[in-house]
Amino acid sequence: MFIFTGWMNLHGADDNQPSTIKSVSTEVRKEYHRSNDRSLFLGARACLDCHRSEFASWLSTEHFNNTVNRFELNKDTIAKRYFEKHGSLDRCYQCHTAPKEQRFGRKFVETGTSCESCHGASGGEGGWLNRHAVYGPNTTRLEQETSQHFQSRIDFCDQAGMVRPGRQYLMAKQCMSCHLIGDPELISEEIGHPVSFDKFELIPYLSGEVRHNFHLNQRNNAKAPTLDTLRRGLSPTQRQRVYMIVEQLARMEVAFNYLANLPNEEAFENRYADDLIGIVEDGADFLDEYVEVLLEPDDSVVPPLNEEAVESLTIVLEEFEKFDDLDEPTRAAAADSARVISEAANQFMAALGNGSKLEALDVFFEDTGNPVGDVLQP
Repeated sequence: MFIFTGWMNLHGADDNQPSTIKSVSTEVRKEYHRSNDRSLFLGARACLDCHRSEFASWLSTEHFNNTVNRFELNKDTIAKRYFEKHGSLDRCYQCHTAPKEQRFGRKFVETGTSCESCHGASGGEGGWLNRHAVYGPNTTRLEQETSQHFQSRIDFCDQAGMVRPGRQYLMAKQCMSCHLIGDPELISEEIGHPVSFDKFELIPYLSGEVRHNFHLNQRNNAKAPTLDTLRRGLSPTQRQRVYMIVEQLARMEVAFNYLANLPNEEAFENRYADDLIGIVEDGADFLDEYVEVLLEPDDSVVPPLNEEAVESLTIVLEEFEKFDDLDEPTRAAAADSARVISEAANQFMAALGNGSKLEALDVFFEDTGNPVGDVLQP
């Protein structure tokens, strides 16, 4: 069922990884860094026993089936061009595979963007895999879990780097970290990686083929993650409102961080830097429109928010204006802006993260695009 590129030693792969997001709060930096430590990936089969329908759903997605994941070197492909220049595909593995430990300390590559690509590395000492669905001593069932045990379990999983559905901002950043492409060389004419800056929209994918919400009923692919719905009580509509906001915040933060991590000043001054700044500008335009509607809803029945309620979003807009007004934008300024956005995003999630006060955004639902791909319903 899986296609492997064969045996290879990947222990040095981390040396070639682009810098993980640095300019964030201590708590987020710790879990975000660990979630992307691919040496701790266990592979999709580690999830199969408990998540059979989710696994089957994944097999029908582009995340699994995309031919780019096959790394063909016997014809003119992106992988071949990159390999001929660098003698390694380590950079490609970061988004398109799940390296996992095998016997004798060797590693092989399991192709496809899989469970841990989105939800974070689950293995290693202190990993979240064996803890995330243990509801108490012995055979304690989900409905028997105490509130104290639940909080302890969730705190552990967060610190272990699990990117849970309830952490919607971290989920959005996981998606953006690959889909925005942080390496200008990849999209150069020499390598020719497709550019997805203006094509990738989060909500159409989450409501389309990557939807895999089976946990409480393996025969029904619900509209929203079922455990998160049970615990937080958010409706699919409330979650979608939140994603409308955090998609833009994540897009802006990740783009700013990629700007900050461009390898040198020459790279910062080339066309790719302009593309990244354009991503930030687009995100700010969306946020500006959302804030305007939240303050003055189109529907007179919907209560408006006051300026204090949307302060986290206005901070982001002001930070963009501050960066945009610089005579010579720098990588350091981009890093500072990323930090500000990260902190503002955490503030937004704390204040408005349940989506109940974002009803005014419903007028934008028809503009979010149709679901991408088919939703698996067993």
